[in-house]
Amino acid sequence: MENKRLRFVNLFVWGGAGLLLVGIVLGYLSLAPQLDALFHTSNVAQVATVVVTPTPEVIVPLLPFQEEAPSGEIVMPEVTPLPGMTSRPTPTSTPSVQPEAATPVATIVPEGFVPVRLFIPDIELEAPIVPIGLKSIEVGGVQQLIWNVPNRRAAGWHETSAKIGVPGNTVLNGHNTSNGEVFRYLYKLEVGATIMVEADNGATYTYTVTEKLILPEAGRPLEVRIQNAQYILPTADERLTLVTCHPYNSLANRLLIIAHPVALPAAPSALIKGD
Repeated sequence: MENKRLRFVNLFVWGGAGLLLVGIVLGYLSLAPQLDALFHTSNVAQVATVVVTPTPEVIVPLLPFQEEAPSGEIVMPEVTPLPGMTSRPTPTSTPSVQPEAATPVATIVPEGFVPVRLFIPDIELEAPIVPIGLKSIEVGGVQQLIWNVPNRRAAGWHETSAKIGVPGNTVLNGHNTSNGEVFRYLYKLEVGATIMVEADNGATYTYTVTEKLILPEAGRPLEVRIQNAQYILPTADERLTLVTCHPYNSLANRLLIIAHPVALPAAPSALIKGD
């Protein structure tokens, strides 16, 4: 009799335990979505994805005539401006609240005039000047900028360089071998030579050559070509920079003639004999 009672108690206990376990399992299954949302254990679609956009490559316009560049990794070096030269200013933020004592002052920036014709008496050169822009070439899988050159007998004015008659660097380029050979004899100029530029306002501006440079360019590392390109950067002073290849029938070097203004605008000179 006692054994039957003990068996009944054991059956009751184990049966209750089994029912309790079943209840716990069913309860968990019914509450799983709420628990999952509470502890963020799933639902990956709700997790925000941060996309990092790589910084674009720095592009530095090179001197004209560079037809190809070495492949490989491109490293943009820090370029130290030449004396008297300054790169384009970096925009800075302006405080939203100005001091009460500050008074706005209007600054008038002269616009200058577009160069339209070039005169160089020492080499009997007279030629038109046409605006030119940049073109893009691929260097080691990266797009690089280079200046165009007129495909006819004309000097090309870098349209982002300074206009005539105002502070800045007015840059002209031209071929010395092909397409009319406008700068064929530019290498003959020496310091002290006269260069005149007629502008679209009808006046002619006179310059004196102050520097003559021959820079190795073709096939040189990018760092060297960027260093060379400093000579066509904007400047604080008023100057004229002429660029061509050197020597004749070669792209090996770049010849640069730098001149500064010496006189007020005058009528075109009668010294030009023509070409």
